[in-house]
Formats: sequence, C-alpha cells, structure tokens
Amino acid sequence: MPPTTRDEFAWKSFLSHLSSFGVLVLCLALLTGATLGLRPLEARASGFTVRRSPEVAIRWPMAAGAGENGPTWLPRDEQERLTRLTTDAARDDDAPYTAASLERVSRVLASSGWFEGYPTVRRLSPELLGVSGTWRIPAAVVRSAGQDYLISWDALPLPPVYPPGKSTLPAILDPAKGPPRTATGDREFNTPWQGEDVGAALELIQTITTQPWSDQVAGVDVSKFAMEGSLVLVTRSGNRIVWGGRPTKPRLGEVSTRQKLVHLAQLQHDFKRIDAGYPLIYVNTDRLQFDTSASAQGSVGSGTPHP
Repeated sequence: MPPTTRDEFAWKSFLSHLSSFGVLVLCLALLTGATLGLRPLEARASGFTVRRSPEVAIRWPMAAGAGENGPTWLPRDEQERLTRLTTDAARDDDAPYTAASLERVSRVLASSGWFEGYPTVRRLSPELLGVSGTWRIPAAVVRSAGQDYLISWDALPLPPVYPPGKSTLPAILDPAKGPPRTATGDREFNTPWQGEDVGAALELIQTITTQPWSDQVAGVDVSKFAMEGSLVLVTRSGNRIVWGGRPTKPRLGEVSTRQKLVHLAQLQHDFKRIDAGYPLIYVNTDRLQFDTSASAQGSVGSGTPHP
C-alpha cells in the first residue's frame, strides 16, 4: 500500500531548520572569537598607554638679556620638582590623552607658586605636552623666624626658603607679620605677604635697583615702619642709611625721593660707598647728616636725626 502524505519525511522543513541552526552556530562562533580576541588587544592597548604616557616640556624663564636659548634663573632643584609634578599630573589618569590631563597639569603648576594664574598647556604630539605661562619674578627675601622666604615683586611668596644671608637678593628685615598660611598651616603661595611694610620695602628695592651702587645694599629694615613709617637701608658692611617714607609717599617734612637718590649719589662719588663708612646716615633731610655715636644703632628706626 503506498505511503500516505503524513508518513512522508518533511525534507523542506528539515532543511529550513538546519539552515537556521547553522546560522546561529556561526554567529555564536564569531561572537566568541571576537570576545576572546578583544582581551589581548585591550591588554596590549593598556600597556601601550602606560609606556607612552606623555612627557611635559616646560618653557623655563630666561635670565634678563639672555635671549631665547639663554640660561634660566630658576634653580635646578625647582626645575626638577616642577618636572616631577607635571609628569605625574599628566600620567595620573586612565586616559592621559584627554583634555582632562591638560587641565590637571595647568592646575598643578598654578598652585606651585611660580606662575601668575594658570599656564597654558598644549599637546604638541601624542607623547609630548608643552607648557608656557607668565612666571613670577623673584624680587627679595623676607627674613622671618630665622629663615629667608623668597617673594615676587607683587609680594607673593615663592617656594624657595634659605638660611639667613644665603640668598643673593636683598633681604626685608623684621616684618610685622610672618608668611601667609592656609587653614591647615601650609604656606600659601597665592596670597601676598600681609603688611604694608613689605610692600613699601619692595617699592624701595625697585627704586634703587637700577642705581650703580645698588649691590652695596644688603637689605631694608622695616621694623619701625608700622609705627613711624620709616624705612632703613642696610649696607653689606652692616651700616645703616635712614631713607624714611616709601618712595611714592615720602613722610611730611622729608625731602623728595629724587633728592634722597642725589644724596646717595654724592656719598658714592665722595667716599666710593653709600654709607661713607659711618654706622648711621640720614638721607631724608635737606643736608646729609652723619651719626657716629655709640647709640646710633639704637636710633636707626627713627626718621629724625639723632642729636
């Protein structure tokens, strides 16, 4: 008896299911291969990122008149410290090639105490960042609590601290206040040194810095400025010259800043030194006055000539 339709093998349905199953197996195989192959690629990429973390090239400040390729005045240890800070900042990220790393380097340098505001950080190549900005220029040191703190012309503290007398810059002596501090007691680099005495001393240092005899000045004593408004030049011989009020605001009854400079030029001409070898001289009066008494050192803060 011939077979019925129900007994016949459904070849078309079988082949259709077999084709679908084959496609499914192929897709699973491709997905598994892609997943297994991606892991070593990720590992290799991660290793590449670590090895090729960008270096940072900082444009160092040049000495005055040194030219583009001249020497920098920034101490070697500070160059090394800033290089370490910026390199770590550029590396400290899972994605060091993003804009976040540029911003991080800029913030680190802005808080270092050496830059005015935030320096510009550019990606020069995948492996190199370039840094440029406005550097704070050292002006003097402030002697406080047995240490000489470097400050800029804006009275902003700079990182270096020296033993007394070890810096080549003029010293501001006996300020009314110490260096600015944060709430945690750390040094604050973005706050000017408090007190009008430090600002007045910087003004005087800037006034005399272009004079041919300026290298004879070791510092400016501001111990009496808060009470009497008087500044005193201290020479490298330890002698003292009463200058008086700040250059832009002479005290009542004093001669002008220009006349004080004329007095000092006369001393340099006549004695080859601005202190003329005397322990105490007044240049804030109409005529130069010299004090050779034993009490000269004790009266140094006053702008009134010692009798």
